Amino acid sequence: MGADDRWTRIDGEGIVWGAGAFVASVVAGVLLKPDRSAVGLENATIIYLLIVVVAAAYGGRTAGLVAALTAALSYDFFLTTPYNRLTIDSLSQVVTVALLLGSGLVASLAGRARRRSGTQARQQADAILLLNAITQAVATGGDADRLAAEGLYRLLGARRVTVMRGGPAGQAVVADVADVADPGDAGGTGEALDPHDLPHLDEQGRLPRGVFLVRDGRLPRPLRAAAVTLVHGHEQVGELVVITGAGRALPPAARLTLATVAHALAAAPPRSPTSNGRQSLTR
Repeated sequence: MGADDRWTRIDGEGIVWGAGAFVASVVAGVLLKPDRSAVGLENATIIYLLIVVVAAAYGGRTAGLVAALTAALSYDFFLTTPYNRLTIDSLSQVVTVALLLGSGLVASLAGRARRRSGTQARQQADAILLLNAITQAVATGGDADRLAAEGLYRLLGARRVTVMRGGPAGQAVVADVADVADPGDAGGTGEALDPHDLPHLDEQGRLPRGVFLVRDGRLPRPLRAAAVTLVHGHEQVGELVVITGAGRALPPAARLTLATVAHALAAAPPRSPTSNGRQSLTR
């Protein structure tokens, strides 16, 4: 799973599993067709339902929906009268096809929930490991700023992560990690990177009210960039800025991670600004 997919999409090859379910449904129909009387429609239904459940469990909602539809069509085409046609002349068979489709829809929803739960568990584990590494760096005098920038860059699949040190009177960049393809602005739009111009998360990673409103048919900036103020002893000591790229959101769990990292960095001693201002990474 790539870093870009970690927080924005549920992992899994839904298209591949959906295509596999389509092929499996057709193959099952071809194999069952010669002995459909001996096999029985009830057993054939179980076979098709098994295909749907497996596709939904490992491929997610899209794969489950594709599997449910193709299983119902294959069952109708190969095993119901008139054969080799997508028509049904029996009410009981209509009910069977409808139940097969409905069961597939339910299985697809359950499979999505299972995969979402597993993905969230991995996300939380990765976030905890990063926070542990940052706090160790703070305690031992290591470069927590650089570690946080690189870790968040990979964890969030970010386009750019910058740590600045200083108060309201002036700040200096101490860690700056960005895509090699990043032209050097706030998300590739020609705007200078200015944390004061970005939406600021509070101490719990919450965005200001109304930032998700669509303006002029476009998604507003909070979906692609955010900043967190580093506060130590009620005084501002820096900024943590994350650029996620156009159209890529920062979900609540990711925003809470940013706020927690900011708390840890605020306790770290100040470091000298970066010599070259940026480190470019490839994925």
